[in-house]
Amino acid sequence: MDSSPPSRTCSRNIEELASNQSLQTGTALSVKDLNVSYFIGSKDLLPACRNVQFDTRVGESVGLLGESGAGKSTVAYAVMGLIEPPNKATGEIIYGGKNVLAMSQDELRSFRWNEVAMIFQAAMNSLDPIVTVGKNMDELVLDKGVVQNKQEARELSKKLLATVDLSEDVYKMYPFELSGGMKQRVIISMALATNPKILILDEPTTALDTITQFSVLSTIKSLKNEGRVGGLLLISHDISVQAFMVDRILIMLKGLVVEDAPIKTVMESAKHPYTQVLTEKLRLTLQKDRSQVHQLPQ
Repeated sequence: MDSSPPSRTCSRNIEELASNQSLQTGTALSVKDLNVSYFIGSKDLLPACRNVQFDTRVGESVGLLGESGAGKSTVAYAVMGLIEPPNKATGEIIYGGKNVLAMSQDELRSFRWNEVAMIFQAAMNSLDPIVTVGKNMDELVLDKGVVQNKQEARELSKKLLATVDLSEDVYKMYPFELSGGMKQRVIISMALATNPKILILDEPTTALDTITQFSVLSTIKSLKNEGRVGGLLLISHDISVQAFMVDRILIMLKGLVVEDAPIKTVMESAKHPYTQVLTEKLRLTLQKDRSQVHQLPQ
């Protein structure tokens, strides 16, 4: 039996995630014939996604791309087991041999954060503004049972901040003292507290300027490459973000997955007309940007 203190064990777990992930192979998550409808009053149900099917491999980065209302976030909410009555979710979401859609509340509490964690859209605004960043983080790790006391919580919170290149000074600061990019890094570090096997990111760079977006995405990518993050499920309407971040991409349109292929294949030879429009638009934007750079005075 391991007699190491909980804080040391948690730190070691973070450091050993890379080697643990490399020993695992096969399917991490399997979504089969997923249909989700939202209750909109009376007896009407509005379909949000239909017949969605895909698998993710252990350690794979998968993107969900589509316009607003395409069903991207709905798929993520279903994966987290967050579609509740009177809304309706059918099909199967298999993780660890169990169907997430059939899990009990106790099973879901264990599954969320410990196995799959999600950074929700605009999550950086969820930090309590009247307490320090450190207190925000300490309360989370204590609530999730990652540590046993406040001293261990402080130690782990500071270590988590370091993983996203934030200094210990941030621990004592208030959220309003941080830039948008720094707040997003804090949220990412909090999501890493339980060592989730899959991290879902819903529009993680919304409302950030271009340079800050690149900085935040680079941090996530580095954490992934170092093994501190397992698999990724990235939700974004921005194909340039997806091209930078993912191995494989699913294109969603009106609740349907219309294309599923490696990102390189999609960028070079997209098959669906909607995807072709997106990739062509990105090419034109890049050409325009290059042209403007060349016109800058020397």
